[in-house]
Formats: sequence, C-alpha cells, structure tokens
Amino acid sequence: MAKAQTITSIVRRGPSALVGRMGRLAGVAIGTASVMLLMVAIPLNSAALFYMSTAMIVTLVASRVQALWAVRGLRVERYGPDIVRVGEEVTIDLTLWTETHLKRPLISLEDQLPERLVVESLSPSLPIAPAYGHPVQTHYKFRPMRRGRYRWSKLTAVGTDALGLIALGKDYEADPMDLTVLPAPIPLSFELNSAAGWGFTETDHGLGRGHGIQPRGIREYSSGDSLRYVHWKSTARRGELLVKEFETGAQSSVAFLLQLTEGSDIGQGAKTTLEHMCGNLAYLSGTMLRQGIDLAFPGLDGDDVSAQPVERENQILMMLAEIQATRQETISDHLSSALPTLPTGTHVHVLISVVDEGLPDTIQRATQYGDPVTVLIYDPRIYSSKPFPVERSAANQAFSNRLAAAGARIAFVSEEFGK
Repeated sequence: MAKAQTITSIVRRGPSALVGRMGRLAGVAIGTASVMLLMVAIPLNSAALFYMSTAMIVTLVASRVQALWAVRGLRVERYGPDIVRVGEEVTIDLTLWTETHLKRPLISLEDQLPERLVVESLSPSLPIAPAYGHPVQTHYKFRPMRRGRYRWSKLTAVGTDALGLIALGKDYEADPMDLTVLPAPIPLSFELNSAAGWGFTETDHGLGRGHGIQPRGIREYSSGDSLRYVHWKSTARRGELLVKEFETGAQSSVAFLLQLTEGSDIGQGAKTTLEHMCGNLAYLSGTMLRQGIDLAFPGLDGDDVSAQPVERENQILMMLAEIQATRQETISDHLSSALPTLPTGTHVHVLISVVDEGLPDTIQRATQYGDPVTVLIYDPRIYSSKPFPVERSAANQAFSNRLAAAGARIAFVSEEFGK
C-alpha cells in the first residue's frame, strides 16, 4: 500500500527535491520559532506571544493537511520509447488525472527509475495542477548510459501546501514502462590488421562483400564502396545509390566469445569491462556485416539467425543489450564447447578481463582445429575504483605471454573508454 513520505526520503530526485527540502527547513524553522515563543509566553504571561505561537502551529498543521490531500486520489499514465541507444535522449511523457473535485496546488511527478539504470542529464518534470475531468501532461528527460532491459512502474507524486512549507510524497503504480537500451558503437583504438588473420580477405577495400564471386544482392551505398559495383538500373528506379553485394572468398566467418563468468565484469555504473566489450562488439558487428562477414556468438545466438545484414545487426544489438556476467561457466569451457560447432577456419575472437587458467590450453586446441584466435584483453585495473590484483588481471604479462605462446594474437584494448 502506498504511503505518504517526506521529500527527503525520495531518492534520485532533481531540483524539485531541493525545493522540497528548502520548504521543509522553512517549516522546521517556523515550528521551532513557535515553540520558543510559547516557552517565552508562559513565564511572561503574554497573550500576544501565545496567540502568535498558536497561529504559527495552526499554520503548520493546516499546511501539512493541504500537502497530504494534494497527492491523494491521483492516476498517472506514462508513455515513452521502447528502444534507444546508450547516450540517446529519452523523453518520458506523464499524464496526470485527478479523481476528486478538490482543487490542488502544484504537483511534481518523480519516476522511480531502476537503480541499475545509470542516467545522465536527468531533468525534472514541470509541476502541474490537475483539475477533475481535465488531465494535465508533463514530461522529463534523461540519457541512459548503461545498456540493458529495464522495467519500472512506480512513481511518486510530490505535493506542497500553498505556502510551500511542507512537501509530502505518495507512491503510485502506473502501467509498467519497458525500455531496452542498446549499446552504442565504440570504435577500437587499434588497427584491424587483415594480414594478422582478421579474415577480411577481399573486403578490405570498400564495403562490398567481395568481387568476382557469386552475387548476393543489392543494398544502399555506404561510404567507401567502390563505384564499380553500383547497380545502375536499381539506382535509377529507386532514386538512391545502390551497390551490388558479392559473396566473399575464404575466411569470411567470425565468432565472438565474451567472458561472462560471474565476477568478471569489473567496474561500476556505465564504466565496466563488459559495457566496453559490448560497445566494441556493436561497432565491429556493424562493420563486419557490411563487409560480408558471417558473425556467430556461440551460446548467445538464438535459433532464428537472420541472413540479412540489417536484421542480423539488430539481432546482435538486442542480444548485447541483455547479456550479463552471471554465468558459472568459464570462458575456456565456453570456447571448448563452441569449437566443434564452428565451421573450419572460423576466426575466433575472445574478449576477456580476468585470468582464466584454462584458456591457453583451449586456444592451443582451437589452432589445431584450424581456427585462428584473437584475444582482446580489457585490463580490469582501468575500470575498477579500487586497487585490482595484478595477478587476476588478464593483462598481466605472464598470462598474456602464455596466450601468445598458445598461438593467439593479443590485442590490448584502449584505455580511453569512459574518460
């Protein structure tokens, strides 16, 4: 059951909370002054002081009653987008209805956002005064900075008295708000060296899938495409530049495996190793799909993997929005179970942050399968707010040397994330 509560107990509030606290301080000051006047009035037997003290106490009681009924008998509807990217501005519209004929002072609505949802630029909703039969709309904005699926339903209506001396809040349930925050692409700071086995083959120059092989279809022109592959008939018919796609040659299959073992996501809020990994994969996925490379996420892909690049990219982004480091399985066990399911020659990319002692041996077996392996290392010491043990960091020299000796290409990810 929703209960009235003071504004100081409401968390994650904006400027309206400050106004409420200032009003509360004013109320405390008036209450203290009335008590002091009463204490002086009694020994002095001063009727004037007694009347002044009584008037002040009555004013505070009346203000509290007014603030209390100001947030009773309300109904709220909430509207907002379903899917956004990290860093995009989100606008949540709130419609407030009153179910009584009482006239109310201004009311502020405060959404109770999930604690896991890291936001920036959170703006308060404008105070509104609903009337019976005439709903009033307001809105607030924020920028989500952490990917994920979020749901919330509770919000708090904050009302004050006409003088602004007392601020009280009451929780309400509205229709649940579901928001999916997709990772924003984070470019990698090191070069993707095709000669080192990234498997780009004929797709290095331009974004075409290759040339001289089998035609695959047509798509919109992207920066870097060769004009030799413009499909002029379709371009004239559609009125926009379209290019031909071709199947690539060998080594056009890439698999990504993320370290999702419990305790391997190091950092806080929006700056964690897994957040950085997902941002990099959002970037790589879009780039590689446009280059015609088939992508696989063993253990994460669903049964219905789309063959269309745009749909496949959307599938990957939705998958990246949901994953969390909550598994008991180690990354070495994950790689070991995935190897038999991958086509021969698949380039495997392993993204890790903490040491997994079994990984070097598993990588050695992967190279025996004929699958080149690249290990992207995210040094947890960069993300942790506390000193992180060097021996647990996958970036420590002894462990990275073992990975290289097993046949893996090692890449240390840039330290600029989150700065």
